[in-house]
Amino acid sequence: MSHPAMLAKIHIAKKELGLQDAEYRALLQRVGKVASAKDLSEKAAIAVIDEFKRLGWQPRESTRPPAERAETRKIYALWGALHAGPLDRDALRAWVLGRFQVAAPEFLKPLQAREAIEQLKAWQKRLLAERSPR
Repeated sequence: MSHPAMLAKIHIAKKELGLQDAEYRALLQRVGKVASAKDLSEKAAIAVIDEFKRLGWQPRESTRPPAERAETRKIYALWGALHAGPLDRDALRAWVLGRFQVAAPEFLKPLQAREAIEQLKAWQKRLLAERSPR
């Protein structure tokens, strides 16, 4: 999870637990050794989130299906542009499995998804270069 995402979770947890500012600052100082959440290291941010969970906070699971992630939609769009006709999801999944050892684009980590996008763009660029008259 990215640091901005962890900071967002921390602020959501503070609100949902109904912590007053003084209580919140005391927790940050006790657990993270900082006065402000923006000064937390990634490790300390995880510790603060774990402390919120210990206090009874339960993070909500995302209701957004993985296929709705922007990176995943872009991968499907690039794949569709490369292959005229109906989208062959099985071929895309085979390509992803061969390149990234995951079963489908929905399971790519963000860094892998960006790499897949770059590879598909490069493939598209090569195809356009091959088709253009010289």
